[in-house]
Amino acid sequence: MATWAEDIVTALERLGGSGTYSDIYAEVAKLRPNLPRTWKDVVRRVVEDRSSDSAGFKHHEDLFFSVQGLGRGVWGLRSAVTETPAAVDLRIDLLVGNLVPVRAKQLTYRVLRDTPLAREVKLLHRDRCQLCGEALWVSPSQTYSEAHHIIPLGGKHNGPDIASNIIVLCPNHHALCDYGAIRLDRASIRPAAGHYISDESLAYHNDRIAGAVA
Repeated sequence: MATWAEDIVTALERLGGSGTYSDIYAEVAKLRPNLPRTWKDVVRRVVEDRSSDSAGFKHHEDLFFSVQGLGRGVWGLRSAVTETPAAVDLRIDLLVGNLVPVRAKQLTYRVLRDTPLAREVKLLHRDRCQLCGEALWVSPSQTYSEAHHIIPLGGKHNGPDIASNIIVLCPNHHALCDYGAIRLDRASIRPAAGHYISDESLAYHNDRIAGAVA
């Protein structure tokens, strides 16, 4: 018979990689007949025992993550967090056999940050843009989204790299936010269990970033 940890992993896999405790309970109940009276307590204990995000971590295999704290009751499966797929950039001069490719100075105008935290937040949203709801399919089995730090990191802004300062966007809406072409209205932002965007970040964007490009 599978262990409790194995059943919780299977439950989260069936849920797409993350879910609330209620979601997890429902899936585990399908896997385990004759559940003991305190089985929900067992599930919670096993999740926290196997997560380095928990004060109760037992330093076994680190299976689960919690993006914004234990009190929110939303957990993700670490193995479901994957690196964002890299774009394939085919050089025409290489295809025609030029052994010395032409080099030119380029200006980097946008920085895409693919941090472990950003990947976890994107998993909670299943790569769906929080403004338009679209997930960009880059292969039959893989979707793509971008994590935007609402208060930009570094420089004069020096924003924090925390989940409440991240919004998941499609490339179009990411560019619009980077350039301050749109405001961010909480009522128009699609939520996901386990991820909360701070009022401070939204206010900063609307006051300091929106409309900044002439």
